[in-house]
Amino acid sequence: AKLRASMRIRISDLHKSLKRSGKPATTVYVTHDQTEAMTMGDRICVMKLGHIMQVDTPDNLYHYPQNMFVAGFIGAPEMNIKPASLVRKDDGLHITVGHDTLPLNAQQQEKVAHYVDKAVCFGIRPEYVHVATQPFAEGGGRGTLIRVENMGHEFFLYMQVGDFELTARMPSDQVRSILEAGLNSQVWFRFEMAKCHIFDAESELNISL
Repeated sequence: AKLRASMRIRISDLHKSLKRSGKPATTVYVTHDQTEAMTMGDRICVMKLGHIMQVDTPDNLYHYPQNMFVAGFIGAPEMNIKPASLVRKDDGLHITVGHDTLPLNAQQQEKVAHYVDKAVCFGIRPEYVHVATQPFAEGGGRGTLIRVENMGHEFFLYMQVGDFELTARMPSDQVRSILEAGLNSQVWFRFEMAKCHIFDAESELNISL
């Protein structure tokens, strides 16, 4: 693992030094390792079964995936993607995920308005899922803590919410009370809804961009 990290740095440094000196520096690097792609690439081409899914900068691939494949492929742990439905209420459009109905902001509502009553999928990255041992004042949902992964500087928390599993990614200094509660304890979660993605369930395209 140390050798791989070292080689990533050496290849990147070589590429940059060639560019600075005005020499030909175009490099094509093929990998299944998203860490290599994200840290080394100026532009990345994500492919699935020989078809190009998206060609973009690492930042755009992560924050603005054009479809569910890219959304699920880029990022570790991967994006939470669950079946959902859009419903209209008096105060605007909401998205229903499992037993929870979540409000959308004005910009999101405008982009997905014509998908009401159609099959969609809701996506949110683990770092935008907040977990606590008490209900959030802003509202949210409830689940059962079923698994914890200690990554040192951060923890991956896995919760069973109804019939699906939800992953959260939190800094180490914010999970003490959750760890003390232990596995199989009830925890509460909320989403940063401004960071969510909504996909057409049939075409798998990101309709919230």
